[in-house]
Amino acid sequence: MAHQRKLKNLCRALLLAASVTALTVGAVRADDLSTLNEQILANPGDVQLNLRYARAAEEAGQIRLALTAYERILINDPSNSEARRGYERIRRTIEPGYTVARIETGARWDSNPMNVDTNEEEAVSLFAHGTMVDERRLGGTRWRTIVDAEIEHTPDIDELDYAYLGAQTGPMHYVGPHVAALPAIGVSAATLDGELYFTEANVGVSVEGRADGFSYWARLRGGWRDYEEEFTAENGPYAELIAGITKPQLFAERDTLVVVPWLRWSDIEGSAFDFFDEYVPGQYTAYGIEAEYKYRLSDHVTVAAGARVRQRDFDSTTVGPDTRSDTYVAPNASVTLQNLLPCACDVRARYQHRVNDSNDAASDYEADQVSLALIARF
Repeated sequence: MAHQRKLKNLCRALLLAASVTALTVGAVRADDLSTLNEQILANPGDVQLNLRYARAAEEAGQIRLALTAYERILINDPSNSEARRGYERIRRTIEPGYTVARIETGARWDSNPMNVDTNEEEAVSLFAHGTMVDERRLGGTRWRTIVDAEIEHTPDIDELDYAYLGAQTGPMHYVGPHVAALPAIGVSAATLDGELYFTEANVGVSVEGRADGFSYWARLRGGWRDYEEEFTAENGPYAELIAGITKPQLFAERDTLVVVPWLRWSDIEGSAFDFFDEYVPGQYTAYGIEAEYKYRLSDHVTVAAGARVRQRDFDSTTVGPDTRSDTYVAPNASVTLQNLLPCACDVRARYQHRVNDSNDAASDYEADQVSLALIARF
């Protein structure tokens, strides 16, 4: 009994000491902040003084006071790296969660939807593409989840009926001023002609940020895709590297340039279709670039012109003594009417000319495509 009483008394003493220490540290930090604040009032432009205040405020859990201090520093010293990192770190911490969605739906006419060199059959397809992005804090870490869905229906060509659903999720990590890294895992599945087309699991990491006058992103992803046997394809790995740069006000106040280079490798045995380019099976290496220049004529009208160029070299599909090699070029132009409807909606008309030049004569094709779409944001 005597030992138990001594143990209880020791525990009470330790708890009391810990409480007193915490209160004392808190009081010291409060005194530090108060003293530093008085010094800043006398000299608000002192960068080092503001840095000391910001560090002390973060340690004391007063992150909004720290944010204000970092903002003062950046007004006087915009290139200060510690202030930039601190500002971004706190901004991401206090930024509220959000969910946004974008849906594009419409109709598309194509003079050669099957992408064949002979017996061209024009057709009209109805389509809907949707993306939802959810970002919020989970367990002390900011987390981003993205869900993509697509559906296309071509009444005259059943084998082009297509649906896709994919999702990826992962934490966001601050790695520098205005730069974030986002590791993620994902899954997806697709159907073609009413039958399961493939299932997939993937992992990847993205980097996104902004610099003076432009924003950028890059994503490295690898996955395993399992095709159904009836599509004469098997399962196997793929990997891709995609990046993007957006530069507003390139030549004028109302213009924007978007450039997206990419590289993809696939080691999935099977027949290579000439449609659904991103998800085509086969053993190949492909690389290309997409570019679009936009100019806002007015608050309600934006015009754009661009192109997609792709080179794809197959490893196992041969044409005589040569390995099959395709060069694809697709220039396009569009007009978008904005904020004319009683919703957060745009109407876009788009024209695209598509040409595939292959050393396999059966894979040569050319086509024209016109689409009209309604784009809504929520």
